[in-house]
Amino acid sequence: MSKVNANKKLELIKAIRTQNQYNRQLFRSREGFLYSDDPEIRRGEVYELEMPEKTAGQDQGSVFGSFRIRFAIAVILLFCFILCDVNHLSYGDENTDTFFGRITKSFEMKELFEQMENL
Repeated sequence: MSKVNANKKLELIKAIRTQNQYNRQLFRSREGFLYSDDPEIRRGEVYELEMPEKTAGQDQGSVFGSFRIRFAIAVILLFCFILCDVNHLSYGDENTDTFFGRITKSFEMKELFEQMENL
């Protein structure tokens, strides 16, 4: 019989540990079915391959979280635009009047970027 090298032994150990972990999680899941009255237990989640069920509160929290960030960025940009307009600041040939003219001319972002590249 040939000798088994170290890599094969490590792979075998890893497979045994993975199977052991899977069995323990499966056991806990089955234990939860029997002894738990709590409906909030994530009962199908083994190895995190199945996504936990999301409630409406969880979905709304992430939506409002990103909305707050986007709203803050929009307020900061508006404040900078007003500040530049009041102080008559410009960057190269661009000032608030030309920028506002491009925004009101077209709401398409692709066209705005093309106009910026042509300058």
